[in-house]
Amino acid sequence: MSLIPLPFERLIKHLARLPGLGPRSAQRVALHLLTNPLVMADVMRTLSDVGSQLHVCEQCGNLGIATVCHLCSDAARANGHICVVEGVDDLWALERSGGFKGRYHVLGGVLNALEGIGPEKLKLDSLVHRVRNEAVTEDRKSTRLNSSHR
Repeated sequence: MSLIPLPFERLIKHLARLPGLGPRSAQRVALHLLTNPLVMADVMRTLSDVGSQLHVCEQCGNLGIATVCHLCSDAARANGHICVVEGVDDLWALERSGGFKGRYHVLGGVLNALEGIGPEKLKLDSLVHRVRNEAVTEDRKSTRLNSSHR
């Protein structure tokens, strides 16, 4: 017979799958939630709100409160440049830097044959569609910098 009740064990297993949390950290988080009912209720309410109010932008893959995010809706950004990033966290990091004023495209991962992630699992088709339909231009300076690092 297990010392830990099954529902609590399932919670720990789910939390341990989150980035940065291993089994011990997940157990600490689960115990904190269980022993602080107000915190747990607030987390549950927030998760519900996120699930019902956030959308993945249908153009770039960013998160927002509308089907098209605030970056794609910004007419000042329509300059023919698309910065392709692996994930939303990369987009946010670039935005914080303030160095890029164009559009983004979130691939949703990187190619990884060992994990079975091929081109079909990435948002490459929508990127090709955008490049064809948004009059995207190539930044030769960036291309030279990228090719010199190969």
